[in-house]
Amino acid sequence: MSGALAPDQTERAILQHASEDGMGCPCDLMVLEDATGALTAEALDIAAEHEDARVLSWTASARRAAALHERFSDHPLRARLLLPEGPEPWPLQEAAASMDARTTLARLPRSLGELEDRARRLGVAALTAGRDDLTLIAGGRVKHMTRSQNEVLARVFMEVAPGRGVGKSRALRGAGVRPGLALPEPAAGQADVRVRGESARIPLRGIGGAFGGAKPDAGSLLLLGALDAALVDGEVPEVSAAVDLGCGTGLLTQWLARALPAAQVLGSDDDADAVASTRAGLQAAGLDDPARIRLSWDDALSREPEGSADLVLLNPPFHAGTAIDPTLVQGLLDAAARVLRPGGELWTVHNSHLRYRPEVERRIGPVRERARDRRFTVLSARRA
Repeated sequence: MSGALAPDQTERAILQHASEDGMGCPCDLMVLEDATGALTAEALDIAAEHEDARVLSWTASARRAAALHERFSDHPLRARLLLPEGPEPWPLQEAAASMDARTTLARLPRSLGELEDRARRLGVAALTAGRDDLTLIAGGRVKHMTRSQNEVLARVFMEVAPGRGVGKSRALRGAGVRPGLALPEPAAGQADVRVRGESARIPLRGIGGAFGGAKPDAGSLLLLGALDAALVDGEVPEVSAAVDLGCGTGLLTQWLARALPAAQVLGSDDDADAVASTRAGLQAAGLDDPARIRLSWDDALSREPEGSADLVLLNPPFHAGTAIDPTLVQGLLDAAARVLRPGGELWTVHNSHLRYRPEVERRIGPVRERARDRRFTVLSARRA
């Protein structure tokens, strides 16, 4: 493909193993979590050799999906390329079931739970279509690969084998879906919080790679404790529209729905698994009310109008892989500043040592420290 990025080492390992495997047949191809577009470009080149063959490039990230749409907007085979679009995430098993694909190319995900989730959904889609001849070729950096990944794939596929290394990368091949395979069950947990001063138990559900699974994280609990105390004391302005920016597994979304029964509530996340987890938690709590509670698969509230919210809650990501990246919060703070009405408030929590107060004050307005412990700090800021 003209102008395409060359595959990186991991992508070359995936493509080498796929080439040796024969790509299954002259039929559709699937690509999961293409970080650069190189795998999708290679898949389209292969599809070009076979009349009517299509490529599905699926990703859980709304930001990544938008980048793929832009990158391939003028590709000569664009009509044969299927890409997910928001604001509703396209479930992987539904997307896979729409394809006549025997081969899926993927990067190994960051967690074993996510790997099993993806593999099971692909396998169930194949069995639903009446076939078991699916091959998954997933690659990663050798230093991040473990025998446990083989064991996870062996629960889904009849055959699992490693490919030859390419530099410091390698691919694993799972082939032949096990009969009777079932979709993964969401992880189930709960959080004990206070809602307007009263004890409440919030059910949590974790799907795929959603951050935190079904366990409440300490930062969110500290934020909610401080926010609930302020709400009881009348320190929170009147709220008709509230946003959980980066909803994760939906703890903050559920709290907003319970604590502000007259408000419109939005839970938004870049991760499709997070949106699905939040929805499952709302359903478990009996709060799945589309007339008042809306979920959106979106990158930094890009679909939301300016000045549309009175309250934004934000427990932002701090890690890129295993490393702390303090720049990740900046785009989310910009998004909060854009959607907040004058006088509206942002409540956020951050690792105490990262010192985000100046960033919040510069973008939003005057800041108050609401809570602090050994690990986290909760700040509120009023939109100027």
